[in-house]
Amino acid sequence: MSSRMKQGDVWLADVLFKGTRQTKQRPVIIVGNELALDVDAIIAPVTSQQPRNQFDVVLEYWNEAGLLKPSVARTSKIISVHGSELKRHIGVLHKHDLERVLQMCRKLF
Repeated sequence: MSSRMKQGDVWLADVLFKGTRQTKQRPVIIVGNELALDVDAIIAPVTSQQPRNQFDVVLEYWNEAGLLKPSVARTSKIISVHGSELKRHIGVLHKHDLERVLQMCRKLF
């Protein structure tokens, strides 16, 4: 496994579900800068559910990113996780999708 994560990387990560003590492996997108895996990463969760609001970004090139189903980045649900929670690198977002995700993140912050 690489010792670095890069903005736009798609990983499987152990994510804690809100209101519970249960974690589940979910695909996530690194939206922070390049970092070592021994620090926290800023991530946007990915779902195969339909968009819920204007902050959900439909990923046009989901298959190229290593995702198994049409997917949405939930930029309104950005969280930080420790790099050790990133379990497996599965792909990299297409430049077009990454620009749209980061643009939406900037609108929120």
